Amino acid sequence: MLKSKEEDIRRLADNFLNGDSHAFGELAKLIYSDILNISYRYLANMEDAKDALQISLLKIHDGLKYFKGASKLSTWIYRISINTSLDSLRRRRSIFNLGTRYKSEASNESACLREELDLKDKKELIRKEISSLPLRQKNVFILKHYEGLTIEEISGTMGCSESAVKTHLKRAVERLRKKMEVIL
Repeated sequence: MLKSKEEDIRRLADNFLNGDSHAFGELAKLIYSDILNISYRYLANMEDAKDALQISLLKIHDGLKYFKGASKLSTWIYRISINTSLDSLRRRRSIFNLGTRYKSEASNESACLREELDLKDKKELIRKEISSLPLRQKNVFILKHYEGLTIEEISGTMGCSESAVKTHLKRAVERLRKKMEVIL
């Protein structure tokens, strides 16, 4: 988790900004798996997650000189990773929507339901349900339960109040419980 590596991230970023050409490579190695995990949680496809990882690392490389320090560096990296993944999802959805534009919505829904019921792996079902949550609920749920961030850290990452984070988290958990009761 990025938050546990904050000191090392800060040190390597400072070294990179002070001209150490090898420091960014070390920083990338340090945060690689964390960004890949975040991206995979959103995209549910390893190839897409790897693409998002590369884009995130480029954005971090190019943006470090503009980082003002108003938040923790790990919070800034989380935000870049999440936004990059969301951008990828938006592109994917627009491409998917073009391909399925003329199909009947009713047949799509029944086919999707049959596919979901045929899945044997409960983890896959849970992952799908998490990905169907509204954006803010999904962000809060992933940051809390997969990345282990505190309410305060999530608040800083998302730029909203702690009470808003708690509300989104509560709604996400309630929604997931209801959906999982029906499916399982």
